[in-house]
Amino acid sequence: MPRLIFKCPYIKGKSKRALAHLKNMVNYIATRDGAERIDPGNKNLPATENQKELVEQLTKEFPLSRGLFEYQDFVQHPTQGNASEFITRALEDNLNQIAKRENYLEYIAKRPRAVRMGAHGLFNGSEDSIVLSQVAEEIAQHPGNVWLPIISLRREDAERLGYDNAENWRSLLFSNAMEIAKAMKIPWEDFRWYAAFHDEGNHPHVHMVCYSADPSKGFLTGKGIENIKSTLAKQIFRQELTEIYSHQTERRDDLTRSASEVLRQLAAQMQSGTLDNEHIEQLMKHLSEKLKTTSGKKKYGYLKAPLKAIVDAIVDELCKDPRIVEAYSLWYELREDVLKTYRDTMLERIPLSQQKEFKRIKNLVIEEALRMGTDLQQAAESARNPEAQVRQPVSIAQSATRLLHHVGNIFRDQQPPADGALRVSVDSKLRQKIREKKMALGHKADDHENSMNM
Repeated sequence: MPRLIFKCPYIKGKSKRALAHLKNMVNYIATRDGAERIDPGNKNLPATENQKELVEQLTKEFPLSRGLFEYQDFVQHPTQGNASEFITRALEDNLNQIAKRENYLEYIAKRPRAVRMGAHGLFNGSEDSIVLSQVAEEIAQHPGNVWLPIISLRREDAERLGYDNAENWRSLLFSNAMEIAKAMKIPWEDFRWYAAFHDEGNHPHVHMVCYSADPSKGFLTGKGIENIKSTLAKQIFRQELTEIYSHQTERRDDLTRSASEVLRQLAAQMQSGTLDNEHIEQLMKHLSEKLKTTSGKKKYGYLKAPLKAIVDAIVDELCKDPRIVEAYSLWYELREDVLKTYRDTMLERIPLSQQKEFKRIKNLVIEEALRMGTDLQQAAESARNPEAQVRQPVSIAQSATRLLHHVGNIFRDQQPPADGALRVSVDSKLRQKIREKKMALGHKADDHENSMNM
């Protein structure tokens, strides 16, 4: 289960969202009429039958409530205290479906355990005092959609990371308001938001109300929700993510050592004729020959489908080496460590040749194939030279070796720099000019120039 829960229901403009058969729930959440009073000494006793029935009713009416921290706690330990916390939270999170807009705003601002800043707990990015009645009326009359994000943490995380008070939540939301507006496709100048922090039991949380001053603007997709969750999670858990990045650096160093060993062995096997898998050599030569008759830009995105398929096959062959497999697996594990802070499930792993983060490898394959074509042509022109017999296998070996070297570099570049470090990348055109100048001065071209860490 993710460590940050983010939900974002909304009220559609000019719609009636009152459900008559849930009116008793409104009364429960607003006045607690009919709610069982739980003696503090009984909170660890088994949940009552009435509580169990209400929990069952709530999970049927609002299936997404099964993803709440409070529901997980109740399933693991069905006590009176956990039942009460889940019932309260499930009703609160879905109040937008059973109450009018102005009532919802007043509730999140004034409910028990709402941390107040004056007469109520409502806040936004402004230092000016908020008049609750005016804001409630404005939202009630708004003809467009109104989004109601809910952000929740476990108590232990909130206390350890400093998000157990309204001021830090206000700072977090204020600093990320522009990103939230962008995810909701609302122009920044039209974005309006309010929030209230509820210091609730084991799961402190924040309720937000977001909308656009221009009712025609605003649209939140699944991708937008994912972006908001990612932005907030990386900010809230940044201290712990820094530790993960440190582990990434260690694994990057391990990968570099492994890649070097792969290069040495592969080059030796090619030159001695003992390479177990010669398919990559055949594919590289085939691609090289095809590129000779290909017009236009020699980049992966510009190639026709048959040539792209050859490039993909070469990348797949490169990644059959066990050490490259292990390196890719480790990269994925670290990536998923970050995603687990805010995602319920992990996406299915895909082959390296389909991974967008490593698309540079495909263009490197093309560059090496072009280089190989030049070398083979020179070898053919100097066929009378006794050394010509060994030029071709050496050229292919060098191309494959350079490819594996670049794979290692790309894996390394996918890791963030060590804490406090700055990665400086040299523009490709500038790098080419530097290489040409070095060659003009008599130096050998450096095929393995890297970005620098400072």
